[in-house]
Amino acid sequence: MESALETPSSPEFGAGPVPVVGAVVVAQPNPHLAEVLDALAAQDHPDLRFVFFVVGAAADEPAGSSGSSGPVEEVIRERLPNAIVRTVVGNPGYGPTQNELARMVEGNNGLFLFLHDDVALAPDAISLMVAEMFRSNAALVGPKLVDWDDPGVLQHVGMGVDRTGEIDPIVLPGERDQEQHDAVGDVFCVPSACMLVRADVFRRAGGFAPDIDFGGEEMDLCWRVHLTGGRVMVVPSAVARHRESFAERNPDIDVNERRERHRVQTVLAATSGSRFVPVLALLVGLSIVEAVVGVFSGRSRRAITALATVFGTIGRLGSLRRRRARVQALRVVSDAEVHDLQVQGSARVVSFLRARRARSDARRLENRIAAAERERRARTTLAVFAFLGVVFIVGSRRLITDGVTFVGQFVPFTETWRSLGAAYRLGWWPGGFGSATPAPTGTALVGVATFFSFGNPAVVRTLAVVGLGVVGVLGMWWFARDVTKSARARAAGTLAYAMVPLPYEAIATGWWSVLACYAAAPWVLLAFSRASEVLTATAADVLRRALRLGLVVAAVAAFEPSFVLVVGVAAIAYMVATGLTTGVRSLRGLPGIVAAALVAAVVLNFPWISHYVTSDWWSLVVGADPGVGRNEGILRVLTFDSGRTTFAPAVLALYGIVAVGLVVARAERFVWAARGAVLVSVFVFLAVASDSRLFGFQLPEPGVLLTFAAAGLALGVVALFDAVENDVKGQRFGWRQPLALIAAVAVLVPALPLAVNAADGRWNQPRSSIDTLLLQLSKNPDEGDYRILYLGHPDLLPAAPRTLDLGGAGVRLAYAVTDDGIATLFTQWSPKETSTVRTLENAIEHLVAGDTPRVGRLVAPLGVRYVVVPRIDGARSTRQSPKPEPEGLVDALRVQLDLRRQYESADLLIYENTAWVPTVAQLSPAAAAASTTAGMDELVLSDLRGATPAKSGFVPGRATQRLEVGPGVVTVAVPPSPRWTLAVDGRRLTSRPAFGATTGFDVPDSVTPGSRATLRYDRPFLQVAFVVGQFALWCFALFVAFGRRLRRRRSIAVRTSGDQRSVSFEAQPVGEQR
Repeated sequence: MESALETPSSPEFGAGPVPVVGAVVVAQPNPHLAEVLDALAAQDHPDLRFVFFVVGAAADEPAGSSGSSGPVEEVIRERLPNAIVRTVVGNPGYGPTQNELARMVEGNNGLFLFLHDDVALAPDAISLMVAEMFRSNAALVGPKLVDWDDPGVLQHVGMGVDRTGEIDPIVLPGERDQEQHDAVGDVFCVPSACMLVRADVFRRAGGFAPDIDFGGEEMDLCWRVHLTGGRVMVVPSAVARHRESFAERNPDIDVNERRERHRVQTVLAATSGSRFVPVLALLVGLSIVEAVVGVFSGRSRRAITALATVFGTIGRLGSLRRRRARVQALRVVSDAEVHDLQVQGSARVVSFLRARRARSDARRLENRIAAAERERRARTTLAVFAFLGVVFIVGSRRLITDGVTFVGQFVPFTETWRSLGAAYRLGWWPGGFGSATPAPTGTALVGVATFFSFGNPAVVRTLAVVGLGVVGVLGMWWFARDVTKSARARAAGTLAYAMVPLPYEAIATGWWSVLACYAAAPWVLLAFSRASEVLTATAADVLRRALRLGLVVAAVAAFEPSFVLVVGVAAIAYMVATGLTTGVRSLRGLPGIVAAALVAAVVLNFPWISHYVTSDWWSLVVGADPGVGRNEGILRVLTFDSGRTTFAPAVLALYGIVAVGLVVARAERFVWAARGAVLVSVFVFLAVASDSRLFGFQLPEPGVLLTFAAAGLALGVVALFDAVENDVKGQRFGWRQPLALIAAVAVLVPALPLAVNAADGRWNQPRSSIDTLLLQLSKNPDEGDYRILYLGHPDLLPAAPRTLDLGGAGVRLAYAVTDDGIATLFTQWSPKETSTVRTLENAIEHLVAGDTPRVGRLVAPLGVRYVVVPRIDGARSTRQSPKPEPEGLVDALRVQLDLRRQYESADLLIYENTAWVPTVAQLSPAAAAASTTAGMDELVLSDLRGATPAKSGFVPGRATQRLEVGPGVVTVAVPPSPRWTLAVDGRRLTSRPAFGATTGFDVPDSVTPGSRATLRYDRPFLQVAFVVGQFALWCFALFVAFGRRLRRRRSIAVRTSGDQRSVSFEAQPVGEQR
């Protein structure tokens, strides 16, 4: 196709040579920049001038080791004294920055040369490209790009493109240059690393797309050049060495994702109207097929990006229409002519078949030793995942088929997503006695999960128990991908993380918090890794990274609030290790991103986070303070064992591996080994301190702290195996080789205990617990609803406990309150202090002190019918190793006149309060009179028996409930609040405090006994605003963190400073410009 623009037939204008202005974007400190500059200075083209755009982050950095090590500008002026050097604010991207050249150069009678800062041209490269451009009447040309370190290896000789924008690289990876591609020819596009463009064509085509920062700018520009009738060619006689290290120098930029997005947008804008619908259908169809195939190959992300971009672009019809109008206005040739220049069929298939044939040929010639090594590595990875898969299935089989035992925090999930949503919206938290506070964010998250499980909460519970560990193991594999390219090292680290007994102990003893933290820890470290590499990312990218980390922390903190503090400590440990090994400057964006993420995690849990704004906030965050340490011992802490794991000491081998990694690792491997070692040291120390109560106050649960110690061990294993391949293997033989070999073999030591502990199919979780004994306490009985008061060791209570410091030397007395039946999800968060809570705590203090034998009457208005003392649950407390009971508790219960012992065994002690009052009760006349007074003395003297239930099946988390009432006093055993009202016979009765702690209603004598009444809690308007606001915040965070930038594409502004000289093609060059 001939150019539609008139061009000279000779490379000289009039009596002089063709002027060329080259532009180089220096985006990062470059150790090879001096060599690049020397190559530019050696060019033989007579009229050549250069402009350098130095990105702000690199302006003051040393240029590198090749030559001068001063700031970039000094190095440039040292080799090219007359070059124009401008500093660019921030990093707006390669294309938008290069567009500045067209603004600062006057005239069209010349050529633009666009270069990356890692391209070294042969001395005659520019003159050969200029000559060929005019000989072939081309609008844009590029050289043959070869490998920087090995010029005999080809990189690019132009690129082919099909109608969907897929790139055909033409040359194969690692293909040797044997002059097989040395013919000058037409191509669809050339890499942006080096391209020579006619100035008039560049301006007419609109330059580089101003909204494409990185990835895809060359295809977009070349496609538009073709639309103008311009010819794009490759000149293989012009050679340039190219490092092609963008991903290594900019690890914070996902250039593949951006290139995919820009590809789709370019195709939709450049395709003619007549071909738009078929091409659009082809884009969607190919992306769907690729996504389906990618699910099984692990490479679905690219197709999902393309699909999201297609539908997102279509969804913005106005933006797409404007962009198409701008591009189609350039068209002077038909789409059929452009299509003739493209790869016929699918470029992806063509390049795949070409590569497959090449691999087949290479495999026949390949060294047998190298082939065997590669196959051995593949078998190692496959064996690790096969082993973990089998162990996981075997170890979880009975949990899936028989169900999860109610032990520890693993309460049954009986609430539907509707009931959870209703309680969340109500503004009344039904846990314990209830309180006028927002519901925990965790209930909303469980409600959402229940909705997507087709309304089956039991499935959510089982999947969470067996799946959170898998999420953690997959997270470690994903994190290890950022640490090393070695598949064997990644597999070893993943295996190490899976072999730590921590998640299986959590399953056996019922710790939701530990399982959630174990699942999240690798993903948090992955966020740390990527945040510390931020240098050239835009503000939107930084926000996206912060929100991704913030969402992980927020989701876990919704169930374990101390995780926010733990992540903060982990970040400090990570930064200390990084600063000590690579310097403070290497932290880059990590401190800011972590701080923003933690703030985001707190904000995303608002308004529930206001629950912790109290003088007792520390105990609410880290859990009830037992007053003494658990005193499991250092060995159990080091082995992540709480007594349920067989052969747990085998995991000690991993500590040795971490130590060896510090000794044998070098360079980046040593940095990762140090990070892992520091994480292990810090969190093992904190876990020991928590176990022994070293600091005299409660720390987060040792299991929560040990999750990052486990991640640190796995990271140390990754570093060791990576060091074996890069720092030990092939080196001079010495003590490091056998030491590294022993350490590498030692990673298999904990594998056998893992398999042994999986054998029972429940990860040693007991098949039954005290919940079976509690079934004798009926739910919603005819005699009225009631509450159960649990007293004893805080680890054995089925609901979130509060503890009382009664002055004893042993473990503090803990208590928890649940509604009739067994504990539910609503009871798993620590209740807020209310009047009912204070009344109950006063009664418990009198019970332990022995001040009165009528404690049953003190707690009767609160609806407490049963007092339960758990002793052995088969998990945290066993007959072989029982948890200690608070001193004097059982003796105090035995002397109470109103408490009748109903059941006693080694597992459980149950007392019934014969003076109890139903949760929703119609009081007797004597009790009604007593309800107007408050205080222990009055209650002790008052016999409240005779009250009748006004409702059976009271649901505290429901806004409206039906009662049957008569004249007198109706009480509800919830903290008093003016928002509780009772409507009966057309009257709306306001509430009053009853017994100084609960809610009462005075029903007029005119009301007929047995009248229907409606008990209502009026939802605060602020609660509605808070719920809507929190929902909007989560949607915004999810969209920004994981969305595909479905916003309107805007031109990227470029601001420069420094040398303000301009260049003109018409002006004669002054002096030597190179």
